[in-house]
Amino acid sequence: MKSRIKLFSFLVASICLLALSFATAEEKNRALYEENFKLYRQLESNSEKAKRIDTWDLVGSTFYRIYSQDPKWKNAPLCLFVASRVYEKKSLRFKTQQDSEKALKYAREFVKTYPKDSLADDSWLRVGRILERRGKKKEAVTAYQRIVYGMEDSDTYEIAKKKLAALTETKTSKKAGTAAKKAAPKTYPKGYAVVKKIRHWSTDDYTRVVIEADREIKYASKMLRPDPELKTPPRLYVDLEKTVISDSVSIEPITKGLLEKISFASNRPGVSRVVLYIKDLEGHKVFSLPRSEQNPSFRLVMDIKGAGAQPEKIFAKDAPSYGKQGPSLESKIPEGEIASLKQALGLKVRTVVIDPGHGGHDPGAIGPSGLREKDVNLKIAKRLREKLIEEGKSFGIENVYLTRSTDRFIPLEERTAIARKRKADIFISIHCNGARRKKAHGIETYILGFTDDQTSLQLAARENATTTKGLNELGSTLKQYILSAKKEESQQVAGYVQKSIIQNVSVKYRYVKNKGVKKAPFVVLIGADVPSLLIEASFITNPREEKRLKSKAYIERIVDGIILGIKKYSMQTQKVS
Repeated sequence: MKSRIKLFSFLVASICLLALSFATAEEKNRALYEENFKLYRQLESNSEKAKRIDTWDLVGSTFYRIYSQDPKWKNAPLCLFVASRVYEKKSLRFKTQQDSEKALKYAREFVKTYPKDSLADDSWLRVGRILERRGKKKEAVTAYQRIVYGMEDSDTYEIAKKKLAALTETKTSKKAGTAAKKAAPKTYPKGYAVVKKIRHWSTDDYTRVVIEADREIKYASKMLRPDPELKTPPRLYVDLEKTVISDSVSIEPITKGLLEKISFASNRPGVSRVVLYIKDLEGHKVFSLPRSEQNPSFRLVMDIKGAGAQPEKIFAKDAPSYGKQGPSLESKIPEGEIASLKQALGLKVRTVVIDPGHGGHDPGAIGPSGLREKDVNLKIAKRLREKLIEEGKSFGIENVYLTRSTDRFIPLEERTAIARKRKADIFISIHCNGARRKKAHGIETYILGFTDDQTSLQLAARENATTTKGLNELGSTLKQYILSAKKEESQQVAGYVQKSIIQNVSVKYRYVKNKGVKKAPFVVLIGADVPSLLIEASFITNPREEKRLKSKAYIERIVDGIILGIKKYSMQTQKVS
């Protein structure tokens, strides 16, 4: 058996070397990279090959060699990251200490060489994980702290936070927690709303602040211009009637971005005021989100656009209708404007934010056999991120983020804020459809918009965790956002994605219904300010489609379709420019 393994390794290496002997250095790297990835995927999926210890070593060492030869090559970070992952998996599978050492060494090398790469947080997590397994708790704490106190928007943040809490918990803190629970709760005036949280997200040209309370609040907002004499910056405030702010409310430190400070106090009897101090202010919107089963809090959202934000540009007065053929690739923009269009519109697709719908205590729709939508959404999103990282660089994708990487609940307004903070060029929310009729089936893609279609409205109400009445209450807010949303670009990318998914899935599966691209008032898409779409991947309530959603092969088809759609859109924007 050992002689066969050695012969197998020798043959793989020999074939690669022979094929590469006449190629340039970059071509050699690319060819070896592609061949090694094929072998790596076989290792991940083929249990027989995974039993061969030499094959694991061959794959890991080859990835590291490709990285070492040219650390500045576009795929070098991924090679180093996967090399570390291969050796970590090898060490766990074969109980080899030296492979654990190698995995740790490569992960540390990654965060040192590529500290701003989208995989840096995953590498810090690997460092902490390996150190924790070895019993080096203090060093593991330091690694997790790099994520918790420097990568707050990372998709590994919650994992690192839990691990850090578990490692730093003491008997004293447990006693203090017990004492706090026994303390009598503070009483507030009868009939008053109580503000429980004030959360914020900020970039250089955008800020979103969310005020959470235990009941509905009447409010009034006002924007104050800067006063040069008093040297005060622009301010936006809201007065909250019959409201008190809990003593437990604390504002997370504001370290950078458009937002300078948040202050709150009792303004006059029965009225609390929350003030946002902004570096510069171009425009703002304030709106409330209704309470629901999944999110029982009343939420007041304050969105601020800075003066440095890119001006809105629109392709045409009306959103195009693509029909069965999908969006046209023909540019209708005057030649003189084409050269600067890509920069003016911010259409260069570099960063993609993927949002797995639902999570935590919100399971989403549930299939006949008990399959939960939140779990399927996460599987699709994780696989989409993984493949976009591997393949996206060939058409310009540099960063891919998830709004959640674990089974946790994230409010809808926070998901959009994460996309803005990550400076997303495309925002994709992944969902599975649900219906009372078990025969309902098909795949559809939504963008933010108005509709009279009751089926679309009911779906939006379910995804928003509200009622159709709640959607009506959001009407004026939606009008403001839809007027300024990148609806033409959203329609275009949605057209590409929908068509590509249908084509890709139909090759392998029968009875795939194309339900098209539609509009509906989804809260998760409000304020994204980039091409944004919500994909209903299939009907989890349909027995046939639920069975398919359990299959890795079906998910792979959906993911490949989404990637192809993004690629077509990305390539088209490059053609236009």
